[in-house]
Amino acid sequence: MLHHTHLPPVAFARVRWGPWHGEALRRWSQVVSVSAPSPGRFSSSAVALAVILPVLGIFILVGIYIIWKQRRSKENLLSDHAKEKGRLYKALKLKRAAANSGWRRARLHFVTVTLDPDTAHPKLILSEDRRCVKLGDTRQPVPNNPQRFDFVVSVLGSEYFIAGCHYWEVSVADKTKWALGVCSESVSRKGKVTASPANGHWLLRQNRGNEYEALTSPQTSFRLKKPPRCVGIFLDYEAGVISFYNVTDQSHIFTFTHSFSGPLRPFFEPCLHDGGKNMAPLIICSELQKPEESTVPKPEEKGLANGDVALQVDPFLLPAQAPELLPLRDMILSWPSDIGPALQGLKVPSF
Repeated sequence: MLHHTHLPPVAFARVRWGPWHGEALRRWSQVVSVSAPSPGRFSSSAVALAVILPVLGIFILVGIYIIWKQRRSKENLLSDHAKEKGRLYKALKLKRAAANSGWRRARLHFVTVTLDPDTAHPKLILSEDRRCVKLGDTRQPVPNNPQRFDFVVSVLGSEYFIAGCHYWEVSVADKTKWALGVCSESVSRKGKVTASPANGHWLLRQNRGNEYEALTSPQTSFRLKKPPRCVGIFLDYEAGVISFYNVTDQSHIFTFTHSFSGPLRPFFEPCLHDGGKNMAPLIICSELQKPEESTVPKPEEKGLANGDVALQVDPFLLPAQAPELLPLRDMILSWPSDIGPALQGLKVPSF
């Protein structure tokens, strides 16, 4: 019968945990002690991570804020642009309305203007009623008085304006060049004249086609949406304003501002023939009526020469002849129906 010898528990433990086990356990404890940081000390990577994460978060927040700010600025810019566009549109409408009402108010000061033959260049031919002027081919034998233009083919109105508001209209239909406006009575009439406000001229000129100039210093060039067949000139002496209007579409063209002193007179220049394209006359419109057909004598005819004295001759003593009429059917203008009553009773001021 076999007897099993039982080892004591202590001996058994010695068998399982020999010396080599103790060495392994010692080494493992050293590794653990190296890997795990001691209390109160942090590794450099942990410190770096602790610093980088908040900074990165701050950068992200700043980036989000910048993007939001840019989007907000863009939205505000678009909103401001839309508001500015609307404001400009309203301003343009108001400006057009003001120009239209200004033209209608100016017409309330309509006056009859006639041409002064003593100031007309020798080549200019005036109609008998002194409301029509065109350039002839030859110089007429007229007195060379101090008031007459001898270089610029111009003529002044007979009226002198020293106060108040005055408005007149001139037909420029079928013309390619012309100059109209107001000038000082003291302007130079002899030799070449530079037209400018400094020299006493406030003029508007058509150069060619749809090109126009206000004779400022330097000149102001512009184009018009609709070329005028009739130009309105308005003078407010006390306010220092000379405005030009396109009667064809009732729009404002240009305004001079100046502090006036001394008499002012209407100015007319039909300009040169422009190769035969600018033969039509300038016609001053009459108050409360359409432009009438006027007889413009040829240079060789015995009409009213510039500066000559008009003689009253019995028509029965003259041979019968048919007067030569200008083709003015295209120059007849229509007055608006609403302006007639406003002009009733107005009288032309005498100077």
